[in-house]
Amino acid sequence: MKLRSLACLALLLAALPAGAQNSYRWITDDRSSTAEKNLRVLCDEIGARVTGTPNLRRAVEWGVNAFRQAGVTQVHTENFTVPNSWVEEAAHGEVTSPERFPVRLTGAAWGTGTPAGGLEAEVIAGGRGDEGQITRLGPAVRGKIVAISSEAVTNFNDMSVEYRRALVATREAERAGAVAVLLTSTQPRGVLYRHIVTLDGRVAGLPAVIVAREDALRMLRLLEGGQHLRMRLTLRNKVGGPVEAQNVVAEVRGREKPEEVVLYGAHLDSWDLGTGCLDNGVNAALAVEVARFFQTAERHPRRTVRFVLFSGEEQGLLGSQAYVARHRDELDRIVAVVVHDIGDGRITGYSLGGRRDIEDAVRESLQPVAYRGATSHTTDAFFGSDHFDFLLEGIPTLVANQDTTDYVPNYHAPSDTFDKVDLEEWRADTMVAATLLYGLAERPERPGKRLTRAEIEQQMRETRLDDQLKFLGVWEQWTRGERGRRQ
Repeated sequence: MKLRSLACLALLLAALPAGAQNSYRWITDDRSSTAEKNLRVLCDEIGARVTGTPNLRRAVEWGVNAFRQAGVTQVHTENFTVPNSWVEEAAHGEVTSPERFPVRLTGAAWGTGTPAGGLEAEVIAGGRGDEGQITRLGPAVRGKIVAISSEAVTNFNDMSVEYRRALVATREAERAGAVAVLLTSTQPRGVLYRHIVTLDGRVAGLPAVIVAREDALRMLRLLEGGQHLRMRLTLRNKVGGPVEAQNVVAEVRGREKPEEVVLYGAHLDSWDLGTGCLDNGVNAALAVEVARFFQTAERHPRRTVRFVLFSGEEQGLLGSQAYVARHRDELDRIVAVVVHDIGDGRITGYSLGGRRDIEDAVRESLQPVAYRGATSHTTDAFFGSDHFDFLLEGIPTLVANQDTTDYVPNYHAPSDTFDKVDLEEWRADTMVAATLLYGLAERPERPGKRLTRAEIEQQMRETRLDDQLKFLGVWEQWTRGERGRRQ
């Protein structure tokens, strides 16, 4: 496998213009042992990295030290505030009538806990979480535990639908006076995972849990058969007040236009059931390796390449939102933002955030690794990752589209661990990312301009991003000028 990779890299090098070959020669170095060691430390020794916990602080130290050991001298951290800290301490469920049986479950992140002694209430079916389903049940919801059904999820698009339904169900159940929400796991064989039910780092107004698919379907079948179910639920969540978190920032200065920046972002935080290796440790470690390559290259790229390991992503993109707010006066100097956030699957192309005008620059930058198949670019625009607030500022954004075959079944689950990483594919992704970043930083012209507010609004309409903002509660922030470009 190593020989095959080196052969491909040799072809890449040969395909480059003669004047650029020395700049790319670092790509053929075998640094995989360093990369793998860094990733092992992050996943196995530090482990889960929930924002606001000691483990995330250890991960921040890991990021600073890893960049410095890679030879990068310009490394620092930037603080921001998360509205609340949250840790699950215990979660137990049991159907108490008409028959008694245990229910495997875990708390949805940033949901509130039950009273100290737990709660017991009747369970009713609340549909799939489509808008209006719980609201139409009217007074029947008050004082009840609402069970939400789901289809099995096998791809990333279906996962987005699941998130939307969970948010809708939690909002409507709270407004209707429910005492708790049960969300059916979309993965079989008892797999549980951590999803969030708020998007601004604040705690929801009622307990929400994800229930093992087999147990939830059993309960729903009993309800469909006319049985009256009662359930006892105990959910102990440790919720604290505002807490400080940090982003890690490192950069390799450009040789000709150091004031212009190509930014690579990956989130460092993770949920707590697994060790956050696919989501998103692999791409945090990838940043360190690419920075190492650039720092030791014979010729640095023309522009500065900045690497940011964001915290607070899982709580609603809090770290990247804080970064954009902090650096608002210098956003004109950021020529592009590249984000990797979907594990180690093969990169099939990049989502361009609705920007067809940057596609040629992206294709040209990726030409040396075109044989890898990273050529199917899309022009969708979405919330979902740390590119979002840069997109609202009119900056060209690129998010890696990747094969999610292994990513989805392990998403936020206990199985998201180091052994799931395909090291060979990860090294190839590192090469693709490095080539793209170098190409964007090296080209004479910017890949695209920074859009005006009017142009961003047009982009929103064309991609239906405006509908997403309205659903997520961000539209008011946009219209008031609190988030996104102001002119």
